Amino acid sequence: MHVRSRELRPSMLTAQRVLLAVLMVLVSYMSAWAADIKFLGVDVTPAAGKYLVEKDVNVRSEPKTDSKRVDGLSAGQVVQVVGRAPGTVWLAVIKDGAPLGFVYGTVLSPIVDGNISQDVTGEVKVAPNHRCGFRIRYIGRTDGEDQALLASDYDATIVCERGDMRIRFPAQMFMTEVPFDGSNKRRVFQINVDLLDTLHDLDDVFSTIMLFDLDQGEVRFDGVSEDSYGKVEVPVGSLPATDVPRALSSAIELALTHWSIKAWDAIFKKAG
Repeated sequence: MHVRSRELRPSMLTAQRVLLAVLMVLVSYMSAWAADIKFLGVDVTPAAGKYLVEKDVNVRSEPKTDSKRVDGLSAGQVVQVVGRAPGTVWLAVIKDGAPLGFVYGTVLSPIVDGNISQDVTGEVKVAPNHRCGFRIRYIGRTDGEDQALLASDYDATIVCERGDMRIRFPAQMFMTEVPFDGSNKRRVFQINVDLLDTLHDLDDVFSTIMLFDLDQGEVRFDGVSEDSYGKVEVPVGSLPATDVPRALSSAIELALTHWSIKAWDAIFKKAG
């Protein structure tokens, strides 16, 4: 039997070429639009997000220190940024939806709102005969005088089956709302999954640390507080995440799959 390859008629080829040309023009236009926006007459690169004001600072009409002062911001304020002046650290700030001015970026830290309106649930396959389900509930925001320690707290309920055993145990989670390393450029936030000492054989809390990299759109495993409770080799070191609910889900999935057999044996013994 002979199979004929599909042939396109000239009219179809012409239509495809026209469509391709239109798409290329649209992509080019959208890329150019995304590259620059006008802000108070100045070209800025889009970089939308909320920022925490770390100390009192002036707001300028242009991205330079000798430009006119148009306003001021106080330490502890949260402001909305829409872009960055290319080649500088000056950030374009808006207020009530309207342009306010430029602020020198070293005094602003990007923040993320850790509040979630609904519980986050999911399932994880830890091993062929070991599966877990989880539910994460938002508790509230850590209240402290040091704005650099802003964090959201969560309760996690975990139910696991391994072989013919089934256990249910709690975990505490938190996510920093400002960059974990104090950076004012990188939007990387720390997420912890903590088990109290009643759930394992350690003398202190057992912590698993992940990093939520909002710029890269992923959550990365960073480490555990007890080496023997972490796997030497793991199949996955990061999972995708572009928002807080997905980041929390990815974090707990990474934690559960990075715990060693020794850790799981202790957890099943204590929680069983």
